[in-house]
Amino acid sequence: MARLLVLFMLPLPSLAQGPEIRWDSWALSSLLVIGLIVLLGALVRKLRLPSVLGGSRQLKVVATLAIGHRERLLVVQVGEEQWLLGVTAQQISGLGKLDQPLVPEQAGTLLARRTDAKN
Repeated sequence: MARLLVLFMLPLPSLAQGPEIRWDSWALSSLLVIGLIVLLGALVRKLRLPSVLGGSRQLKVVATLAIGHRERLLVVQVGEEQWLLGVTAQQISGLGKLDQPLVPEQAGTLLARRTDAKN
């Protein structure tokens, strides 16, 4: 009890003394770290690093076509076969296997021509 009374008699700043903080240096260091994190995130996104490191080499999107706000047609290559998929916000539907595989460079124009012919 006597020790507690002595603690209350001491001035509070003497109990809570710590190193002096230079706020300008702290703010600059924090901004530098946050900027570095944002820069690395943008770099990883731009280089598509996750797909390079752990991506499947057996699956490849050959062509894609937006047919609505959230609807797409995809041509996906699985091994040697190519499949046409319909993708919406809720589901993915297999529309069929392509008899003649599309060449990746020409796939966009061929897929666009097929959808224009249906309309």
